[in-house]
Amino acid sequence: MSAGPLVGLRIVDLSMFVAGPFATAILGDLGAEIIKVEPPSGDPVRSNGVGPEIGGKSAQFHTYNHGKRSVALDLKSDEGRRTVLRLVANSNVIFDNFRPGVMARLGLGHYELAALNPTLVAVSLSGFGSTGPWAKRAGYDLIVQALSGGLSLCGHPETGPAHIPYHLGDTAGGLYAAIAILAAVREAETTGVGRAYEVSMLDAQLHLCSDEITASGTGDWPSKSHGAGHPALAPYAVFQTADDPIVIAAVGTEKFWLNLLDVLDLPELTDDIRFSNNRLRAQNVVALTVKLEARLAKRTAADWLARFTEADVPSAPVLSVANAARSEHAIARNLTPRISAGFSSTAQVPRIPIRLLGERSTEELKPAPELDADVAFVHDLQPNLDTYDV
Repeated sequence: MSAGPLVGLRIVDLSMFVAGPFATAILGDLGAEIIKVEPPSGDPVRSNGVGPEIGGKSAQFHTYNHGKRSVALDLKSDEGRRTVLRLVANSNVIFDNFRPGVMARLGLGHYELAALNPTLVAVSLSGFGSTGPWAKRAGYDLIVQALSGGLSLCGHPETGPAHIPYHLGDTAGGLYAAIAILAAVREAETTGVGRAYEVSMLDAQLHLCSDEITASGTGDWPSKSHGAGHPALAPYAVFQTADDPIVIAAVGTEKFWLNLLDVLDLPELTDDIRFSNNRLRAQNVVALTVKLEARLAKRTAADWLARFTEADVPSAPVLSVANAARSEHAIARNLTPRISAGFSSTAQVPRIPIRLLGERSTEELKPAPELDADVAFVHDLQPNLDTYDV
């Protein structure tokens, strides 16, 4: 994708932790220039004691901040605010993930900034948005997963709810924030006026629960934990073989179901009225699972998967994250390259899943910045701020 489709877009990024930096990392990988504004002590994720460190910074920091510039500022000081104004005058977007009201208290609300740069777009990401009874609450990943209903769908009835551990509450908020930034920039280019938008992590989670919300609104769908499958699809779950578990999703068309029965040599199930279509199989999933696992227990996972692949039965092994990152498919598509991480070390980071059609991405990803590494870059910006009252 060479330089990327967003080259020329400059974003002043005041966000920290995971949700906000994930949003700007996406746009940075697409070519936007991200100016990460950090407090003098740095983004807490730089060295947060969560997980391993690489090159003196947390692995998490490399994931969400590679390719960005870094400027350290005290936003409560006149000098810090004036520096932000200098950046804003030369940028397309200002982005933050503070609690609602913080930007205004800092004198960095969109109304004030638009007086300096009328086409400036402002996007704020928070836990619960600027309105509603929960607006002032702290929004953490686990909290919004719980309050959205998503947590209740995960886990097993026997063991209770389980959160999705790859920061879905944070990263979904970041994804929607990236979309909001692009939409707002497009609007500003069309109208000549930049506007302020907000994204709520909870709103994002509810939107991801789309079909569950629609189904539960009928009053006929008891929303509950899905375990390792889905209550409306069968067979569509994790099944145990003679050694390791595998996933079978033979539900796209009845062809897949019949192919599965051929491989398992269970022709009698084709005439069993309880399993004659997906709806009936889902209603009788316990009896179906018993029959399938009794046959699956006779061979190893590798043996079954080879047979299913040959017969066009949707199936897969249950890979660890480490094995998924180095699968033959991930390697062929160059999905998890290594970047420089300082002190002669490297960090493995996932590549953005957007590329030119048919292209294997090969461009080298830039490393995460050292704190305040780009202060000289800011000093080189020279807008006329003499008439602007900080």
